[in-house]
Amino acid sequence: MATSARPLAVPAKPSKSSQHLHPSYGSPHLPPPTPSYHSNSSLGSHQEMDTLELSPGVGLGPFVLGDTLWHVLDLLRSRKTEVPKIDVSWDPDNAPRTSVTVHAGALALLFPSPAQRLSHIVVTDLGDVTLTYEGTVLSSPPRPLTRAGVAYALGPTFNDGTPRLAYPGLALESAGGERDDRVTTVNIMPRDGEQPVGEDGLRKCSIKPGRGATLTFTHDVTITLGETTAQDVLLDLGPPLRKYWREDERLDRVWGPSRRVPPGHDATSPSACFWNYLQYGLDLLVVDGVVTKLIAYSNIPGTPMFQQYARCPWEVETGSKPLDLTAPLSTFRSELGSSPLAAPVEGETQSARKGKKGKGGDRANNTSPASEPDAMVLDRSVEGGLEGVVGLSRSQLIGLDGLVLEVDEGSGGIASVQVFKATN
Repeated sequence: MATSARPLAVPAKPSKSSQHLHPSYGSPHLPPPTPSYHSNSSLGSHQEMDTLELSPGVGLGPFVLGDTLWHVLDLLRSRKTEVPKIDVSWDPDNAPRTSVTVHAGALALLFPSPAQRLSHIVVTDLGDVTLTYEGTVLSSPPRPLTRAGVAYALGPTFNDGTPRLAYPGLALESAGGERDDRVTTVNIMPRDGEQPVGEDGLRKCSIKPGRGATLTFTHDVTITLGETTAQDVLLDLGPPLRKYWREDERLDRVWGPSRRVPPGHDATSPSACFWNYLQYGLDLLVVDGVVTKLIAYSNIPGTPMFQQYARCPWEVETGSKPLDLTAPLSTFRSELGSSPLAAPVEGETQSARKGKKGKGGDRANNTSPASEPDAMVLDRSVEGGLEGVVGLSRSQLIGLDGLVLEVDEGSGGIASVQVFKATN
């Protein structure tokens, strides 16, 4: 989205919505619920929602431009008494690429794709909140916001070619145009040329199939499967928001244990543990003190995993071009090809070969190494925490060379990428 001071065209709410969007926190992959991850912004995560400090080009109250959709919804979840209802809108016909708009009380918050980071804040109902600027009250329910009051507090405006008040990172609109002194809408956006990335600052996750990934913050952090230690991860990423001692056995039933853990490591060991970096959209499987698997999540709206993790800005490195969550499955297959591990392994049970159901997973097809990779159907609707949620689609786990893709059947998007160490 452009960073110039342009007002947001707030979507009619909602094209797709949920009153309180957290039923999926109870997935068996994660114990419910997690403590909220709050940024350390000077705006303050614990500021009351009925009094909001305005910071042009930075944010409003606890909402900071550049924060992830996951963080903002998690923050609102922790404020249910102050914001009892939220509406989340997106385009259900283009879920992997859609922008998301969150309507929370008097505010509309825009998260464009692909980053899913807060790019625009709109105050749509000034009668419900008190706005302050550097400790001075600009408006309150009995005191309307006026052009004169804003000019007195913020100084002279500049002409951006539209009939409204404009400041760097701020635009104010009036229902009556230039002649109306009363402000009806406040827009907060980045200043020209700025692209905030939030407190976590994860800019990119470059996945190397069969090897690991490079995480780009202000510096690069390389995770090499089978080599990077738990101590390395703690030094580079800090402690995870959660740890979960459970390994999903469904992949073993289809592709065998070599799909999951390199030789010399025992995933059934009590030391096998998922480290959940929810704020980065990442899981790391640590076995015997070494990272053996990495999972990156896409946080696609309308899928069972939506809002369990932030969107990881992942891309898979290939010989020609990087691929992301919007790339079609056919492109992944042509660029990466099938792994021998994608075919049924010796010793696999006949029931698994025939597609016997187990814990929500089925063999979708049965192929040879020379044909397209096998797929395992994954039905997350049978997992805990999704009771009563309707309209959820299943996904397929597609085995490729050095990774497993989780493809959502409803949207066609890549819901997650699981990277395992290649074994020869």
